[in-house]
Amino acid sequence: MGDISTQQKLQLARQVRERYQQDRQDLGQREQLLYGRTLSYFEEEPVYGERPGYGGQYGGMDGAPGKNGTLGLRILLAAILVCLLALVDRRGDTLFGLTSGQILDYISWDCTP
Repeated sequence: MGDISTQQKLQLARQVRERYQQDRQDLGQREQLLYGRTLSYFEEEPVYGERPGYGGQYGGMDGAPGKNGTLGLRILLAAILVCLLALVDRRGDTLFGLTSGQILDYISWDCTP
């Protein structure tokens, strides 16, 4: 290990920093997909002296709603789609050319491991 040059050490440190930055970007993209927004706890400086909690960081789990959260909208949309599927099933109609049985088959095929 003693024969590693300074240039090689600098190159290794640069590669480590680049990989760390890439991992942070990947995590941010995954959070965007999962939560509809980036939690961005990497960019925020910790506030000392306050009680640690999840309120501001995770969209208001302590009772205050998050500013950019879309969970409520997604739940509402899912409820509307379920009601629409039940209505199509009850009336025997098709939805976008698919019967309710076909739609349920697609859902079960997609959701089962």
